[in-house]
Amino acid sequence: MTVRPRPIPDAVSGFYWAAADRGELAVLRCDACRRLHHPPEVGCPHCGATDLHPEMMSGRGVVFASTAVRQAFDRAFLDAVPYVLVLVALEEDAGVRILADLVDVAPEPVAIGTPVEAVFERHDGWSLPQFRVASA
Repeated sequence: MTVRPRPIPDAVSGFYWAAADRGELAVLRCDACRRLHHPPEVGCPHCGATDLHPEMMSGRGVVFASTAVRQAFDRAFLDAVPYVLVLVALEEDAGVRILADLVDVAPEPVAIGTPVEAVFERHDGWSLPQFRVASA
């Protein structure tokens, strides 16, 4: 397993990493307009409100975009290449997308619309949300 750079949770992103440590996928919901958004921000990108709360997602979605990464632009990823990077549209709101690795597949792009589910890669003291092709 590649030794990944450790995220540095802060007041805005801490909920995301805490949920990942529990094996859950969370995004923010705006209390004013009720819309979901990701990545975490201090204000709602839709209406500007600042009353936001984390909401647990199912972890299911579909591939919105996919590419095979064949060159490491950071030394921490040298032993990971090639790997598949996907942008996943979440089941709860297709406008909410999460960028992550697609694990347990050949290092080739996968078809748009492929159903996927979240998995969590454990590291020393933290977890990284990833996706895999959903089981039937």
